[in-house]
Amino acid sequence: MNFFQHQQQAKKRTVLLVFLYILGVAGLVGCVACLLITAAVASDTPPDPGLIAGACGILLLIIFGASLLKSFQLSEGGGKSVAESLGGRQISPNSRDIAERRLYNVVEEMAIASGIPVPTIYIIDNEHSINAFAAGFSPNAAVIGVNRGTVELLTRDELQGVIAHEFSHILNGDMRMNLRLIGILFGLQLLATIGYFAFRIGLYLPQNSSRNNDKGAGAGIGSMIILGGLAVMVLGYIGVFFSAMIQAAISRQREFLADASAVQFTRNPDGIAGALKKIGCPNVGSQMLSPSAAEASHLFFGNACSMFSLGDLLATHPPLPLRIKRIDPSFDGKFPKEIVPVNLINEEQKTNRRPSALGQVFPPKTGVAAPILSSIASAASASLFPASIPESAAESAGNPLTAQSVFFALLLDGKEDIRRRQLAAITSDYLVKETLRLYPQIQQLEESAKIPLAMRVSSALRSMSKPQYLQFTAAVDNLIAADNKMDLFEYTLKAVLLRDLDIHFGLAKQLSVRYTALTNVRQECITVLSFLAYSGHNAVQEVQGAFSAAAQELGLTGSILPLHETTIVLFDNSLRKLAETAPSLKKKIYESFLTCVKYDGQITSKESELLRAVAAMLAIPMTGVNN
Repeated sequence: MNFFQHQQQAKKRTVLLVFLYILGVAGLVGCVACLLITAAVASDTPPDPGLIAGACGILLLIIFGASLLKSFQLSEGGGKSVAESLGGRQISPNSRDIAERRLYNVVEEMAIASGIPVPTIYIIDNEHSINAFAAGFSPNAAVIGVNRGTVELLTRDELQGVIAHEFSHILNGDMRMNLRLIGILFGLQLLATIGYFAFRIGLYLPQNSSRNNDKGAGAGIGSMIILGGLAVMVLGYIGVFFSAMIQAAISRQREFLADASAVQFTRNPDGIAGALKKIGCPNVGSQMLSPSAAEASHLFFGNACSMFSLGDLLATHPPLPLRIKRIDPSFDGKFPKEIVPVNLINEEQKTNRRPSALGQVFPPKTGVAAPILSSIASAASASLFPASIPESAAESAGNPLTAQSVFFALLLDGKEDIRRRQLAAITSDYLVKETLRLYPQIQQLEESAKIPLAMRVSSALRSMSKPQYLQFTAAVDNLIAADNKMDLFEYTLKAVLLRDLDIHFGLAKQLSVRYTALTNVRQECITVLSFLAYSGHNAVQEVQGAFSAAAQELGLTGSILPLHETTIVLFDNSLRKLAETAPSLKKKIYESFLTCVKYDGQITSKESELLRAVAAMLAIPMTGVNN
């Protein structure tokens, strides 16, 4: 399934979305104008154009101002702000809750297998229906939120199907548009909220006075506020109606794509089909209780609210039976009448699925992606088998404090004098002790297991405070600089770990598109292709051939850089600029990188790790181009 092709198709629907938004705003403005004209006619006075223009202007100011404010808040908080507004609580990889640990394991497996950082995971304790969502501006800053009912009512296969569905939204770029849509539509929905609260205040006012004359005055004011609130609320629900139209237009087809992708990822249609069937149980469903759910309804796995759905006409998701039929053609339309919570202890003991589940995440591939996916699966499996990573190291990687020591141990040099200087850069005696304890275990790991271990560390470190993170990054820089150079493995570790964490802690901005033409980034492409050609090939002819083949595919003119000019610093700076290219251009650029790496017909472990670093810096999934 080509995700970039679906992104291109989604762009074609942008015209429809813009039209519907303009129609919604125009509808609200037109209603205000009609109400004022009707009121003037009813009172036998001529309509006042100034009053009408002023009222419409104020309405437009409210709509656009609210949308801008909400968009700004989302740009600052990203997916985290959505999760917290819904009542979500971030979970730790070392949670003692077996349901939360199982959830974390499933998300971690999918992240490692798809080549993106482990998303921050939230659980919504007060929601006992089956639902989930993914939110964020890029795969490097993704958040996955899951209802408590989802983790308690679904088997592991079903949970994996739901999480795979959400990873599809991460991998195919849905999240960014979905998050922006929340901000854009907020202005249309705000009037309904204002009217509702005014109505509630009006009901409360008469009961808030103590003297008789105040009661009459209070009741009079209350009645006026009630009527005004109702009028604003009715007007506001016109905006809600158009918001529902827009959410339905953008969401429905993408849900079909995400369902199909979940089957492709897990190679198990029964998983996601089973979850959808359980949603159809009358006592379960997917409805959300949170008042913030309506504005984010297009983010969810299932229909979060039924307001203004008009049956299935404006629902943000396709009809449940249709979704199931597409996955399971034998479905007879009957849903379970009752669902009981899964016995998690028995299930985990019986299946012991964690290592083997990774082998099911991606189906066999052909073409350039196949060696990469094979490498990812190998790395993932190695990271999760107890024989590959000692249990103590795996546990330490999931703890926000000791996770730092795991990362330090990954960076420790084999030479004692350099290692001594590195340990001196760690300011905490406790972390030094932990690093030394973990070093012998981590030193024995295969290279393919170290990157997935670093990804687990990344997830745990999100629980640190910003000052703690700054102290940690300073120590990382000092450890890398201890031998006065940065090798490829150190660069890969730093890119994979710190790129998304810098965004998470507000030290780096979300990526924006600044370059849409190849001419704007020509030299950067030459730099990266030169670096990749030298890194993956030894013979001069192969180096030149790899560079030329990739440059020709990209339509790039220019010669390969001399070896002494292809430094990691220049490579890093070039990737940072290329990260700000338009998605269609970034796709072509990354495909040329793949062509360069596979020129000799193979992708080594070292090259796979390098591609992982490149994907992390570009803020794209490692498998995003070829799925």
